[in-house]
Amino acid sequence: MSLETAAPSEVAVIPLASVRVVYNPRRSFKQEALQRLADSIREHDLIQPIAVRPADDSEGYELIAGERRLRAMRLLERENAPARIIYCDAVEARRLALLENTDRENLSVAEEALAARDELDRAGGDRAAAGSKLGWSQSKLASRLLLLKASMAVLDAVAEGTIDIGHAELLAGLPEAMQDKALGRVIANNVSVAALREDVKGVVIPLSTAIFDTGAQSACATCPFNTALQGTLFGEAVAGANCKNRQCFTEKTNTELEARRARLQEDYATVALTTEKDPASYTALIQNGEGGVGPEQYNACRGCQFFGALLHAKHDGRLGQTERPICFNVECNREHVRAYAESQKPAPEATAQAADSEATATHTKPAGTKPPSGGKTATNAKLKAKPKRASAPAASSGAAKAAMKPAYTAAAKTLLASGTKEPLAVAILAMAKVLNEAGVSLPDGVVVTGRKPEDVIAKLLGSDEAALASLFNTCAAAMVVGKQANCQFSRNDVFPAVIAASLVQGQGVDMATHFTVDENYLAAHTKEGITVVLEESGFKTWLLGQDEGEKRWKALLASKKADMPKDVMKAGFAWAGFVPSAVASISPRSFVGV
Repeated sequence: MSLETAAPSEVAVIPLASVRVVYNPRRSFKQEALQRLADSIREHDLIQPIAVRPADDSEGYELIAGERRLRAMRLLERENAPARIIYCDAVEARRLALLENTDRENLSVAEEALAARDELDRAGGDRAAAGSKLGWSQSKLASRLLLLKASMAVLDAVAEGTIDIGHAELLAGLPEAMQDKALGRVIANNVSVAALREDVKGVVIPLSTAIFDTGAQSACATCPFNTALQGTLFGEAVAGANCKNRQCFTEKTNTELEARRARLQEDYATVALTTEKDPASYTALIQNGEGGVGPEQYNACRGCQFFGALLHAKHDGRLGQTERPICFNVECNREHVRAYAESQKPAPEATAQAADSEATATHTKPAGTKPPSGGKTATNAKLKAKPKRASAPAASSGAAKAAMKPAYTAAAKTLLASGTKEPLAVAILAMAKVLNEAGVSLPDGVVVTGRKPEDVIAKLLGSDEAALASLFNTCAAAMVVGKQANCQFSRNDVFPAVIAASLVQGQGVDMATHFTVDENYLAAHTKEGITVVLEESGFKTWLLGQDEGEKRWKALLASKKADMPKDVMKAGFAWAGFVPSAVASISPRSFVGV
């Protein structure tokens, strides 16, 4: 099938050894089918090239689509294969891989579950949007998401057709350790879905595994489904406090998980359940040592929308536990880790100077002279390369929207004060985006796919007014006759943000004239985000210099998130002229998805 993408691409013959599989919604590859495909390729050659992208951290490639073809070619021991090389980032590659697979009818339900998780992640947790994008009903989406609580063994069994989806849905409601044991019995005894449903009704769950309150004052203490209240009626098999009401146990668990998520969201821009994220889509955020981003960048990351916490949601030994801090932008994290590692290496010229210094010292120092403490020369202290300056973080969702408010004002004033070219350029770009997403052919001279909005506006502004008027008329006519029923840009607030940010950036607008730190702006941030603003603005340094400054700073950090903005604004700090980096560096790409 043809992959729909605006990214530039080319077809070339590449070594199969250079291709690695990073992500594929498909999990099941039956050997007989692969062998048939290999036989077909041997006879007719490869008709459709595989799709790849250049790897970010090597000279090789990452597979986007065509793993069955790749495996078949390797079965034939082919060294090279034709490939469509798509120049896109990792996020776009995952989108293309998902679309390529979900458009096929032979995905297993387990593979559909993983596809549902990834689409839900891209939709920011909006189930309606995810279901619409996948073309699924909400009941189908809910059914597939339920499977994400199943163990990997259960998912694999569904993918291979060993058990039915009904088996998997029932097993997914059990603690993970129980799932694998029950799976073995289901397969060995060919247990039907109906029989398993009856068996599961009798499964008890140890209350010691609960993450919600089961103490003496809780409802569980007097619940008739608590086996601790029923003596030895169930024998040794269920001795102790166990819950016989699996549905109630699950509901209480989910309620507690959401309560913990809500508390974590005061401090972290992104808080995700493990069932909502692909393990390859996040990594631990480390300050120093192996895998570290460095102190300066770590501090900048605290105000980023990808700075977050991970909450374990599967019924295993880690249920309810939190991992933090987590970076939910692996590509960005990898770049900063690489940059910091490079900054810690000795600079070549410094290494050469150190060698010369050591050689000179060896020839000139008196016999018996010992090197300075630690065996280091004075030159060695200067061997570290200068660390790369920390990059501005991607603003958290709330902070991004708060930062956009002055951008909207600035963009509107810019348009009102201009002639007709700027408004025409904005209108043409907006219509072209709508038409492109709706699948309507764009008029000659209007190219928006695969380009940054600010670049498109710059190109349009470079045209004369008559040409812009002609393009405007053509786009308007296409809008009238085209079909825009399924256009996202006409239904959300992403595009206005992109347009406003493009104008602000493209026209070089000074945001200091449109922005003032206030209580509402601070309230849009997490506690970590507010702290970053206070440090960046000099507020922290100023407060520490006041009477009882250390005490007041600690009290501020210990306050509730809801009270923090008001307390900050009452402190008396002079905010005039300060523009946070998130506002000063407004970029169209920062707000896509906000």
